[in-house]
Amino acid sequence: MKNIFSYLREIFSNTPEPAPDPEELKASFKKRYGLFRGLLTANNNALQAMAELEKIYYSGESYRMAAVRSKVTAILVNVFKMIKNLREMSGGRYEELETIFENIGRELDAIFERRPQRSEGPPILPLKEITLKQWDQVGEKMANLGEVTVRTDLKVPPAFVITASATRRFLSAKVLAEINRRLQILDPDDFDSLFKTCEELRRIVRQTPLPADLEELIHLHYSRLEKETHRGVKVAMRSSALGEDSAGVSFAGLYNSILGVDKENLISAYKEVIAGKYGSKAIAYRRKRGYRHEDIEMCVGCMVMIDALQSGVTYSIDPSGEERDTIRINAVAGMARGVVDGTKATDLYLVSREKPHALVYSQLSRRRDGEASPATAASLTYGQIKRLAEAAMTLEEHFGAPQDIEWSFDAQGRLYILQSRAIPASFHQPETVSAEGGPAGEAPILFGGICASRGVACGKVRKIESTEQMQSFPQGAVLLVEHPLPEWAPLLGRASALIAAHGSEAGHLATVAREFAIPALVNLPEALTLLENGRTITVNAAARAIYEGCRDDLLRDDTVKRDVMAGSPVQRIVTEALQHITPLNLNDPASLQFKAKWCETLHDITRFCHEKSVSEMFNFGKEFNFHEGAAKRLVGKVPLEWWVIDLSDGFREGVDSSLPTVRVEDVVSLPMMAIWEGISAYPWEGPPRVSMRGFGSIIFQSTMRPDLDPAVPSNLTSRNYFLISRNFCNLSVRLGYHYAMIESYLSELLTENYVTFRFKGGAADLRRKAVRAKLLAEILQAWDFRIELRSDALLARVKKRPREYLEDRLRILGYLTLHARQLDMVMDDAHMVEHYKNKFMADIAAMLAGGDRRSTGEADNGHDQDTAGR
Repeated sequence: MKNIFSYLREIFSNTPEPAPDPEELKASFKKRYGLFRGLLTANNNALQAMAELEKIYYSGESYRMAAVRSKVTAILVNVFKMIKNLREMSGGRYEELETIFENIGRELDAIFERRPQRSEGPPILPLKEITLKQWDQVGEKMANLGEVTVRTDLKVPPAFVITASATRRFLSAKVLAEINRRLQILDPDDFDSLFKTCEELRRIVRQTPLPADLEELIHLHYSRLEKETHRGVKVAMRSSALGEDSAGVSFAGLYNSILGVDKENLISAYKEVIAGKYGSKAIAYRRKRGYRHEDIEMCVGCMVMIDALQSGVTYSIDPSGEERDTIRINAVAGMARGVVDGTKATDLYLVSREKPHALVYSQLSRRRDGEASPATAASLTYGQIKRLAEAAMTLEEHFGAPQDIEWSFDAQGRLYILQSRAIPASFHQPETVSAEGGPAGEAPILFGGICASRGVACGKVRKIESTEQMQSFPQGAVLLVEHPLPEWAPLLGRASALIAAHGSEAGHLATVAREFAIPALVNLPEALTLLENGRTITVNAAARAIYEGCRDDLLRDDTVKRDVMAGSPVQRIVTEALQHITPLNLNDPASLQFKAKWCETLHDITRFCHEKSVSEMFNFGKEFNFHEGAAKRLVGKVPLEWWVIDLSDGFREGVDSSLPTVRVEDVVSLPMMAIWEGISAYPWEGPPRVSMRGFGSIIFQSTMRPDLDPAVPSNLTSRNYFLISRNFCNLSVRLGYHYAMIESYLSELLTENYVTFRFKGGAADLRRKAVRAKLLAEILQAWDFRIELRSDALLARVKKRPREYLEDRLRILGYLTLHARQLDMVMDDAHMVEHYKNKFMADIAAMLAGGDRRSTGEADNGHDQDTAGR
């Protein structure tokens, strides 16, 4: 109502409202200016946290939920500050922003607190009653074996499964609460703490009593196995966790399986398998792959032991990608454990995938039971090899994907399937890493072995022989071990590559290395004697070669990349959360939809608050008949069109406040004048010559962004604003398709001084825009800016330096803001990139030659943040 009465009074009264007292006006402006600066600081902090969150998400590297929560909290805190400051600046308007913010906060809370939905079922299921439909009760491993039992003619040993429902009865809410409490304070990177805590957690599980009726039911089903086989039959108690053996996430060898269990030890073995969920290698793997502890529930398969004559692992397609038309079989005499834990040498057979499955290649091991001696006979006959090939193709066809299969032949020649899981598609793609050694005459220092995981990496060798040595294993080192045991799995989060003296590509650690995209060479015994600790080497696993030093030429050609978090529960949570945080829907302030009620994300709120805060500063003069607050067009010998809003004492005394323009020489803002000197130092030579492809990119961008059409009135295509005071400047530049922002505060007090530069966008495709951003980053880094670069988004900062030093940095930014225009069009030409880099460096050096004060300040060494928080 107050606004209506004021409006009516303005219309019907010839007497203007009295001007406010000058001191009151000054105090009012000072308060608003403080709120404005606080809002800008919160805006920078929120956008920075968003950029860091996206960097975590898109890096392809492992991340923890704690890191995500920290960034989201920082975003929420700073967005709330922006809303609070804007509402105070605007006299309480924009109340709906608080409602929208609260709704987004509740959505994020619900996403982060959501727990997996569990279905209930019987505590025990016989294997012959299980198919893939029961995976959420019995785990993927046993569900796959049940499917093989029920749906195919292949043999699987008799078994039953103690289900996830039984596990929930065993581990009560009270027990799980204590386990979770200890997990919350666990640092998985501190191996001493990890081993100690994991042993405590396993002890808790072992000491928890099993409900009497569940114990009785386990013994009942064991007695049924006795009737089906023979009295006193030995069984294997096998882990089958929810999530285990799903596509791309194998948990290979990381949980417990106990062989040769008799009736008396059924219950203790069951508890030991359940406790395996809290083993150090399992916890490290889950953290690396994006699984929370609550995402995993352990089930236990109780399977009749096979008196194995031969055992091994079959891949229905070569996982190395080298032989796409072959089936790969690794075999040993006896049980398969020596194959999967890497302690036994295996016979290798490559078999055609096409019928009649001809033997393409065989390599017989020269090691039997740990002794180095010539092999006396092959472990498999051709008839057995053919049966394995037929079984592999049957399973691949049934499950609809290439399979990793564990098997055994018993003394009667019967083939039993012990496990079948999908091979991730990325494992068997054609090899693209160069297998060439390098320049002529530069031979590898070691050659041979088996490529267990493709890729190229360099690092310093670190040999590990015991778990006690794991704590000191450095980040980025090359892990050298004798046997590729699953116990070393926690180190794969730190290692750049893996070398093992023994083992095969069928081992559990080799499987995990492939999942982590870590180059791995196994079965290379010479490595133990030739590679000493601390020696820098390059491992080219595809070429089966190791080179002296760090070979940048090979590293550049490495194309093996994998997102280890892909498809994980944590990544799904973050993906959903980001939809409420980073998308920007409010692009054009001139749009009719640029209103608070249209804010859908936290990024929308920051954009809206920033734009409206500028308007509130702009409207200060209108509210108080104080025309010094109005925007004025900069006139004189100026390129392009520039507007200036004087926040406080940014113009020379005596400037006519009624004029719509202001001359450059009437501006006394220290940071603005430094920027302007850079802008006007050299005339812009115009856009570079654009190829047809570059021109096509412009047309495409224009069709995708109608708000950038020059025929459509929009402040995106016209005004570039300086917001100034004597010591402060915020420049927002929209030059065609790219956006730049420079903000600075200069005084004699070092703790307040800072320069911030943001740059993003362009008319070309993302790759060329990213090259331009990288070009600018390299130039600014040469002048002591701290750089953060992600794709085409660049953030550069300098702070706590003398005023004169920062004025030079502002001159550089002014120069680059003008002269980097439209360069993205030619950033696909390496020669043009180098040309402009040299030109810009030369121009900047010449511009600063008369007063380069670079030597008066050191590079930003990460001092505490200045009081402005930039």
